[in-house]
Amino acid sequence: MGSLQVVRAIYFALLGYGPIEIGLLLSIATFVSAIHHITFGMLSDKFGRKLFFIFGGVFATMRMIIFAASSDFWMLAIGQGIGAMGEGAGAGQPVVSGYIADKTNIEKRSSIFSTLAVTNGLASTAGSLMAGLPTYFQSHLGINLVRAHSLLFWIDAACSAVALLFILLLRDIKPVKSKVALQERTSLKASSRGVIARFALVRSTSGLGWGFIDSLLSLYFFIQFGVGGEVLGPIYAGARFLSVFSYMFIPRVVNLFGEISSLVASRLITAGLTVMFSLAKWYPLAVFLMVTLRVVIMFTMPIRQSFATGIVEKDETATAIGVSNFARMSLRTVAPTMAGYMFEAVSLSMPFLTGALLLAINGLLYRTFFQPKKEPASGSNYGG
Repeated sequence: MGSLQVVRAIYFALLGYGPIEIGLLLSIATFVSAIHHITFGMLSDKFGRKLFFIFGGVFATMRMIIFAASSDFWMLAIGQGIGAMGEGAGAGQPVVSGYIADKTNIEKRSSIFSTLAVTNGLASTAGSLMAGLPTYFQSHLGINLVRAHSLLFWIDAACSAVALLFILLLRDIKPVKSKVALQERTSLKASSRGVIARFALVRSTSGLGWGFIDSLLSLYFFIQFGVGGEVLGPIYAGARFLSVFSYMFIPRVVNLFGEISSLVASRLITAGLTVMFSLAKWYPLAVFLMVTLRVVIMFTMPIRQSFATGIVEKDETATAIGVSNFARMSLRTVAPTMAGYMFEAVSLSMPFLTGALLLAINGLLYRTFFQPKKEPASGSNYGG
């Protein structure tokens, strides 16, 4: 995923597709991912997590194979749709969070999410560095850049397939199979619906906002500054690697300010950095701002994940996160296509300004819905 994030939009551009077509391809994946998050989350609450880890790994591998084998628009669209059911951690965050909630008590989850963020960060760093391989293949193997990207996708497919071997070693906790339990699990508890609805609204604004900012970010650098994966790969890798170090400060920050205050501050800071980035025309400054805003937004990912596992009972964790992710990804579906249209018809800066406004709104919604009147440090999942 680290390499795909860097090269995907650039690869589509190398194939001759314009910003709107590229945005549409990315939107297809986002739409399917929205459905995938809510269905995998709910089904894993009923039938266990491991099966959906396996499905996610298979789908992620299939996407890479399709990308490697075809450059046809509709085949790429199919690959995007299939791959969206294995985005990120294979089964997706609802299943991952549900699995962690099954295995740990709430006091230990923060350290688990932080560890997961660190290992993901290190792997994504390596993947981002791999984004420079197509240029290496082009110069040393004498092939064109499109074919060189196909070789990278074959490597990505192999990495994804290897991950399936580790998934097979996971031990699942089977859900209760009694008829009463299954009847209780067919819908969310009444006490959970309100908080999940509020959380879904909050997540939807962050998804839409970050979709405007991140979906065509590599394409922006390709158009604005003429740089490809061989340059952006190390930059993305540096940003991801720095975020790994930032996770060490999470316990101290959350103990000082609390989970919600930390999330609010992160969103407002990211919004401000994005506005500055949209106005930066000097390449070194644009790189610095891009790296900084990515580190800031990634910093609060474990905080948000840990917070989400505590808003409902653990037997509804994956469902709750699936519902909130569905809201987030549903709205985010329109962002890549709209950003592509803005690139072509308005300006290269407009998607980033729009995303910054939405992230600021997201921070205010976190504060409105979830900020306690007085958030004590001892109440944080990160205490101790």
